[in-house]
Amino acid sequence: MTAYDAQTALDAIHHHREQTLDEYVRHANSRPYLIISALGLFAMCSSFDLPNPWNTAAVLAGNGLVLGGLFVYERRAPVRRKTVGSEALVYAAMGVLLVVLFWTVAIGAYFLGLPARHTIAAAVTALTAVAASYALRPYFETIVRRNGHA
Repeated sequence: MTAYDAQTALDAIHHHREQTLDEYVRHANSRPYLIISALGLFAMCSSFDLPNPWNTAAVLAGNGLVLGGLFVYERRAPVRRKTVGSEALVYAAMGVLLVVLFWTVAIGAYFLGLPARHTIAAAVTALTAVAASYALRPYFETIVRRNGHA
């Protein structure tokens, strides 16, 4: 094997790695899974305003949407990789910030005397989650590329 052949093989490996990371980021940010997650989040959070039998149904529907979407997301993933610590930390921080936003808006709606305060807070939280996923997409891609293994 010549030096040129070795360099060509190494360049091909790097090119395939970049293609794999591109596909992982593209699938992670696909619109259908984002919409399903936002609807599930809205259903679960807005269930606080519903009477007893309906709030359980809303929580079950929201959990079904989120878990079903996650199952389909994992099954259709063209690239499988383990989540590393920095990615998990970003996901956890995003979850905590969304919970804080939900309760802040719900408490604010309570003090303003608005009806269905949890539904308003759920809508704000779901829309914020969608907007944040678009805004944080370049940051997520940077984290994936920095960790660099697929």
